[in-house]
Amino acid sequence: MAVSIVLVAFTAACGGGDNGPEATPSSSSTPTSQSPSPTEPSPAETAWQDKYTDAQLSAFDDALSRYQEYETRSEPIWAAGKVTDRAEALFKQYFPSPLWQGRLRMLSSYEQVDVQVEGLADVYWSRAKSISDSGLSVVINQCVDYTTVKVTQRGEAAQPVKWQQKPNLRTITLEKPEGFDWLIYGVVDASTGKARPCTP
Repeated sequence: MAVSIVLVAFTAACGGGDNGPEATPSSSSTPTSQSPSPTEPSPAETAWQDKYTDAQLSAFDDALSRYQEYETRSEPIWAAGKVTDRAEALFKQYFPSPLWQGRLRMLSSYEQVDVQVEGLADVYWSRAKSISDSGLSVVINQCVDYTTVKVTQRGEAAQPVKWQQKPNLRTITLEKPEGFDWLIYGVVDASTGKARPCTP
């Protein structure tokens, strides 16, 4: 069975309820245009920031930090490839219902076929695609290099996927429901459709 890191892309899954927030993102947002950015951004590449208030940019920074925190904390879980109480607790902390259940089911499917995903993708740049007027909903575009992620099945390296060999755009949606920290409502990359190459 061919396995690739597309398996770790976000998939919305239906599932049981709990007392957490439901996955119903708000629609109020301010879109921005996107353009390639070099490793050292010039003023032109950071111009997107001028379209937002300081409060909105602060919300963007908080949301981005929250996603980075999730990636760092979840990496050992995906590397182990096994469903545990710790994994369930972590998914509940970062995803609304029923999306955290979808994460857990995905991890369970990895365990069944003995798949491990080790390491983190390199992020060349991150910037807002949209930030709501309230600052409680943020959509982030990132240019990501997945070649730093190692996927194995039964101890053998998985076959690489073509689109993952070049930087591609990843879009992350986060919201901050009342009474909760930032939660991840969606992560979209080329695994959910056609490749979206980006310039590092």
